Amino acid sequence: MTTPAEIEEQLCAMIHAAILKKVDPDDPLLESGLLDSATAVELMLGVESRFGCTVPITEAQEHLYSVRTLATFVAQNI
Repeated sequence: MTTPAEIEEQLCAMIHAAILKKVDPDDPLLESGLLDSATAVELMLGVESRFGCTVPITEAQEHLYSVRTLATFVAQNI
């Protein structure tokens, strides 16, 4: 089973590959502008591909607040 910390690490790596910046688990992703809408969609598709869970578009802003919030969602839904 994948731990939340391992999920955070994988998500940070996915985001780093997309935006070429390191992010901390608590950095605001959308609010700070680290992710734009296209990158957010790319991340959600990556989450679905890698972890097998779908982030509902209606809940994207909530779950994409930070790597930690996204990792929590993923851990609860895999």
